[in-house]
Amino acid sequence: MKINAVLIAALLSISTLAAPQQAQNAPLLEKARQAYVSAQALEASLDERPENDRSRDEYLKVINAYQRVIVITPHTAYADDSLIAIARLYEETKNNAGAIKTLKFLIHEYPSSPFKDAAERDIARLSGVPPPKAGLVDNIRYWEAQNSVRVVVDVGGDVTFNQGDAKDPDRVFIDISPAKLHSTLIGKQWPVKSGLLRQIRVGQYDISTVRVVLDVVAIARVTSFTLRDPDRLIIDVLPKPADAPRISGSQEIRGASPEKIIVPAKATNAGARSLVRSLGLKLSRVVIDAGHGGHDTGTIGQRGYAEKELVLDVARRLKDLIGTELGAEVVMTRNDDSFVPLESRTAIANQQQADMFISIHANSSAVRAVRGVETYFLNFTSSREALETASRENATSDRSIHELQDLVKKIMLREKVDESRELARYMNHALAARKGSGTDRGVKQAPFVVLIGANMPSILAEVCFISNPQDEKFVKAPQNRQAIAESLFEGVRSYAESLSGTKTAKTQDKIQE
Repeated sequence: MKINAVLIAALLSISTLAAPQQAQNAPLLEKARQAYVSAQALEASLDERPENDRSRDEYLKVINAYQRVIVITPHTAYADDSLIAIARLYEETKNNAGAIKTLKFLIHEYPSSPFKDAAERDIARLSGVPPPKAGLVDNIRYWEAQNSVRVVVDVGGDVTFNQGDAKDPDRVFIDISPAKLHSTLIGKQWPVKSGLLRQIRVGQYDISTVRVVLDVVAIARVTSFTLRDPDRLIIDVLPKPADAPRISGSQEIRGASPEKIIVPAKATNAGARSLVRSLGLKLSRVVIDAGHGGHDTGTIGQRGYAEKELVLDVARRLKDLIGTELGAEVVMTRNDDSFVPLESRTAIANQQQADMFISIHANSSAVRAVRGVETYFLNFTSSREALETASRENATSDRSIHELQDLVKKIMLREKVDESRELARYMNHALAARKGSGTDRGVKQAPFVVLIGANMPSILAEVCFISNPQDEKFVKAPQNRQAIAESLFEGVRSYAESLSGTKTAKTQDKIQE
C-alpha cells in the first residue's frame, strides 16, 4: 500500500492559500467535522473485527476517509488528528515507510501541532533508533493558571537538579544532571508572555548538564521538586510575596515541596463573589470518589477494560498528586474493588467535613467513534444527552419514588451550586487541555445521585469514553492514566488558587469501606 503522492502534493499546494479562508468558514468546518466523525466510525467498525480478518483494502478505505478530512480543511484541529490516525493505520499494516512519511508531513506542515513531539519520537522508533537512555530530557510542557504557571520537564532516570537565578534580564535557571538533551529540543524556546513568565528556554549547558532557563517577570518566584513514575521535574512560577526574599545563588532543592502563598480570593468566571470567596475560605481536605466498584463494574470497553478499574487507578494517582503538591488532606471513598452505595459517597464527604468532592468516571456511547471529556455539576437539565448520562450513573441508587420531593428540594436549595459550577469549569478546561483528550464536550449540569446532599463544591468528571476502542487502548497505558490524573490535579490546583490560598495539611490515607 503506497501513499497517494498526488494527494500529498495537493495538500502542500493548498495548505498555505486556502487555510485562512477555510478556518473562518463555519459550514466547511462542520463538513470536515462530519467527515472526521465518519472516518472514526469507519475505523471503529474495522477495529471490531479480528486483525486477521482485516484486509489491506479495508485499511486503505479508512485511510482515504481520514485523508478526505485534510482535503476539506487542511489547517484545523481535524487535520493533524487525521494525520496521526493515518500514520497509526499505516503502522498497523506494517507499512512503516508510509507511517514515517505521513509523520514527517505532519511535522513539516503543522509545526505547532500538539502531536509534533510524539510524531518525532515515533519517527525515531519506526526508523530503528534505539530508545532514549537514562538521564535524557526529552519533553517540556507547561500550563497557565490564573495565578501561576507550571512547567513539567520529562527526565529519564535518576538525576539531581540545582536552581539559581540571574539578573538583567531577570531569569531563573534549573540545572539537571547527569542529563542529555534530546536532539528535538535543541534550540527550542516556548514564549509564554504571562504576567509571571515571558519565555522558557532549554540547552545543553555542559557535557553532562541540561539547563532550563525561565525568563521571569520581576514579581515572580520559582519553586521546583521531582515526581516519580514517570520521572519528571515540576517547576512552579508563582507570584512573589512582598516580604519574600529573592532566590540567590545555586542551591540543592531536590525533593523540596513548593511553598504556598496567601492571596485574596478572585471573583468567579461569572464576575460574582460567592459566600465561600467573601469569607476567605480555603481548600484543606478533598474527597476523591472512584466511581462504581465491586459488582458495579461500570462500562466495560470492547477489549475488556472495566470503568471501575480505570477510575480507581486514576483516583489513586490524583490522591498522590494532591497530597504531595498541594499538601491537602485526601480521603478516598474506596481504595479497592469494593462496592460503595451512591448515597454513601457524599455522606463520607460530609462526615469528613471535606472542602471538595470529585467523582471520577469514564463515559459510554452507543456510537463507538464518540470521544472526549466533559464535567458535570449538580442541577436540573432538559438535555437528553445529560439525562442519559445521569441515568446510567444513577443505576445503582437505592432511592425510591416517594423520596422524589425531598431530592428535588435538595437540588434546588443546594448552596454550593455556584462554586461547583466554578470548579467544573476549571476541571473541564484542564481535562480538555490534555494531549489526546479528544473533543471538549464542555461543562454540563445533571441530577447525579452521587452529588446530591454534598455540603461542599462537588463535580463529576467523565475523563474519557471507554466505549471508544481508541480511548480504551490509550487508558490501558499507565503513563496515560498518569496524564489524566495530572490534568485532574491541574483543575483542582487552578480552582484552589482562585480562592484566598491553600491551607496546608498532612495527607492521610483515610479509606471508607
